[in-house]
Amino acid sequence: MRSHTLRTFARAIASTFGAALLFVTSAAYATFPYSGLAGGTPGTLGPGLPSPSIVPGKEYSHDPDFTTLGGGADPEQVIAWDGSGGTADGLDYSNSRVNYKNDDQVDAIANRADHLFDPVIGSAAVPDRAHLVFSHDDQISVYFGGGPPVAGGFTPFKMSPAHTGGPFSVSGGTIGGTGELSYEKATAYAPPSTQGVWAKQGEINGMPLPDDVDGVEVWGPEPGFKADAEKYSLDVDAFSGTSVWSHDLTTGVSTPYISQLQIANAVKALLGPVPGGAVLPYPTFIDGDAAINVDALMVQDIIDDGVGPDTFDRDPNGVGDRIIFSIRQIPSPNDPDGYYATGSEIFVLDASQPNNAMYLFHGGHAWDQTYALKNLLVSPNYIDNGYAVIDINAIEAISEGVVPEPASMLLILMGMASSGLLRRRRMA
Repeated sequence: MRSHTLRTFARAIASTFGAALLFVTSAAYATFPYSGLAGGTPGTLGPGLPSPSIVPGKEYSHDPDFTTLGGGADPEQVIAWDGSGGTADGLDYSNSRVNYKNDDQVDAIANRADHLFDPVIGSAAVPDRAHLVFSHDDQISVYFGGGPPVAGGFTPFKMSPAHTGGPFSVSGGTIGGTGELSYEKATAYAPPSTQGVWAKQGEINGMPLPDDVDGVEVWGPEPGFKADAEKYSLDVDAFSGTSVWSHDLTTGVSTPYISQLQIANAVKALLGPVPGGAVLPYPTFIDGDAAINVDALMVQDIIDDGVGPDTFDRDPNGVGDRIIFSIRQIPSPNDPDGYYATGSEIFVLDASQPNNAMYLFHGGHAWDQTYALKNLLVSPNYIDNGYAVIDINAIEAISEGVVPEPASMLLILMGMASSGLLRRRRMA
C-alpha cells in the first residue's frame, strides 16, 4: 500500500508536468495511477465498516463508460480503483457476444460468487450481518407541481440531481452523491436505516471525479484490473433480450445468463403488470414489459454442470442460483405516487422459484416501494422544488470483524502474503 506522502508526491509531479503517470503493470495511463493493496482477503463478518482503501479487488462502471487510456469514451469498459483515487482499465466486454454486437453502456457488474451474498440478506426474524453498499442514478424523473401526480396529472421531466458529491439529503437521512457509494449498516450491528457515505468521489477516481457510478464489484483479486466482474448487464435489456450476461474470463466470450423475460416476470409478480403510460424514459422511451431493465446486481451462481453456457438455473434437487438486483426507475404519471417502479426496490430472485421473487430485507426494513417513497425522496432543494425518488444504481456488500489502522493493515497483509494465506475469494 502506498503511503499518503508518496501518493501526494506522485500527484504533485503529475500536476507539475501536466502528464499522466504510467502504471507499468497495467499499461494504462490514468491521472492518478492505480496502486492498490499488496494483496487482500475478503472481509470477515462483524460490525466494521472497512475503508475503501483496504478492501481488495474493486471495480466500477461509470455512465458513460470511459477508458483511463487518455480518458475518452469507451463503451463496456470497466475501471479498477484502489480506494485512494488511483484507477486503471479492467475488463472490456466489447465484441465478446456472438449474437448481440452492439457496443452498449454497462450498467451493472457482479461476480458469480459475490462475497457476503448470504449475510446481506436478512428477514424480520434473522438479522442481516453484512453492510449494504449502493449508488444512485444521476438521471431521475422529476414531477413538478407541488407533489406527487394525480390521475392524468404532471408529466415527468428528466433531469440530474444537482449534487454528484455528497452529502446528499433524502427524506430518511443523508447519503452520498451520484458519483459516490453509500452504505446502509447491517441490522445485526446498528439501528434501522443507518446510512451514510462509504466511498467519496475522490476515493473512487481522483481525476476526473465520477458523477454517475452505475456498477460496483469488490472483494476480487489484487490488483483490481485482473478483474473478476464476469456477470454484467447492459443499458437497455430489451434491445438484446438478455438482462444479465455471463463473461468467460478465460475465453473472453459473453453468453446470456438471465433473459429480460425472466426478470420482467419476477418483477411483475411483486409490482403487478406494467400499466399504460408507464415508461422507461432514459436513454430512450420504452413502455410495457420492455421497460423493465436490470440496473444493479449481486450474484450467487452455485449450479454449474460444466456443459454448455453458464446460465441462471437449478439442480434436480431444487437448489438454485440466486441474484439480488434492482431495476431502472419507471415513472407512471397516472399512478397516485408517480411510479410503477421507483428504481429503489431491491429484489432477491432464486432460480428454484423463478416466479416468486421477494424484496431484500436489510437495515431493519424491506427495500420495497413503500420504503422508497417514505425514505428516499430527494430533497426539493436539489430539483427546483420538484418531487422525485432516487434510483438505486449499484449494490455490493461489505463487512469487517476488526478494522485495523492503515499502517497495521499493511503489516498484516505483508505477513499473510509471506505465509501464503492470501486467497482470491471465499464464500461467507
